[in-house]
Amino acid sequence: MIIRGFLALAVSAVLGIGTLIVVNNASNDANDTAKEITRQSLEYQKEALKDADQQTKAAQDSIDTQIDEATKQSGADVEAIQENVEEQTKAVQDDVQEQIDAATKQIEEATK
Repeated sequence: MIIRGFLALAVSAVLGIGTLIVVNNASNDANDTAKEITRQSLEYQKEALKDADQQTKAAQDSIDTQIDEATKQSGADVEAIQENVEEQTKAVQDDVQEQIDAATKQIEEATK
């Protein structure tokens, strides 16, 4: 009778430990999956910001060309217009770079 009790206790302990191990592994897998999803999402965001930066630069080049043509036609002060365009371009590029840096930081923090 005492042996049955000990055997039942041993079987319960083995089942309990096995359950704990399975649950712990499942939890670790879920955490890894969540980290990977976060990393992919942040990587996508970073790529989207880079694409936006490239599109902004392309648009700015187009605007510069149009300004040059309009300036030639109107005889306006090219230097004043160019300075204004350069300031606006730098401001846009700085904003985009800040967003890229923030996304990179989030990726690094998420994958620690």
